Amino acid sequence: MSLKGSEREFIFSLYLKEHKSILEDVMGRGMTNPLLESYWQGYKLDLFGYDRAMGTPVIAELWLGKSDTYHQERLLKLIDVLDEGTMLLYLAFAFQVAHVRELEQRVGSSGKPIKLLLVRITDEIMEPLQKLNSMHKLEVYGSLGLLREVPNLLRVVQTVEHPLYRRLIPKPIPTNQAFDFKKRVDVNRYLLYRLREAVPNFLPLQREKHFVGDNATLILGGGRTGIQFYISARNRRNLAFVELRFDEANRELFQLFVAKPWILREKIDERVKVQKNTISYHFKVLDSVEATVDELVRIFSRMIKHIGYPLFDILQYERQMA
Repeated sequence: MSLKGSEREFIFSLYLKEHKSILEDVMGRGMTNPLLESYWQGYKLDLFGYDRAMGTPVIAELWLGKSDTYHQERLLKLIDVLDEGTMLLYLAFAFQVAHVRELEQRVGSSGKPIKLLLVRITDEIMEPLQKLNSMHKLEVYGSLGLLREVPNLLRVVQTVEHPLYRRLIPKPIPTNQAFDFKKRVDVNRYLLYRLREAVPNFLPLQREKHFVGDNATLILGGGRTGIQFYISARNRRNLAFVELRFDEANRELFQLFVAKPWILREKIDERVKVQKNTISYHFKVLDSVEATVDELVRIFSRMIKHIGYPLFDILQYERQMA
């Protein structure tokens, strides 16, 4: 969640995720709740979900501009690696004729059941998106309604469909809500799911994570390079923890929050510790993963409320003064 640079595309993707009926109107059919920046077939996708009727993937590539070489190459490579029936949505302000023809040719010659929708985004979205992009980053989620005022947000301008797409046979929809707590990856997935549910306005939680099997820690950006949250439901010492770490370049910010450690203990929990460049809360894992995650969610929510908000106020002020 960098406070420098633009998050406009991510914010727009988040709006579509939270208002998936807009995408469903474009598709002409229902879809599962989409995931943001999900990893699939080695690609990080803007939006990813499943067709509710067919159980097949729905992938959206979003670009706030006219179709360009970078996004064209991504779409072409996606078409090449697809190994099942898929609906591709390419959202942009406009599409170059040469790009459209190349995509038509690639879908037609792919021999795969693919349906590609070229979807025009109205230019009028830029003003409210810019307002959202310049906001306090913890207030963006609650202000997404600004985009609701934009008329005719999306419009399909062309459909490219391989004949095999209409011959697809429905299949079960994969679920991402089934968790096997014997697997560390699923424990991390559950932790992310519960944190997102509790603190949806903390935007790094809205992005999917690529979990590695033996990695016990979820890492989330804290608003600036060198400030990160580390959260684990169980490490090798059978401990769970939430830590907010500041590197040496951010030591002055760290000192602002730990100058009166008793306030942190009062606002968050009496067991909060301050050491080196870290504000942390550690405890022995509880009887179940659910109970352990409940406690992590409680502490993380309080840390966002009592540290995250003032931290982002400071970073927002610095950005405006730069």
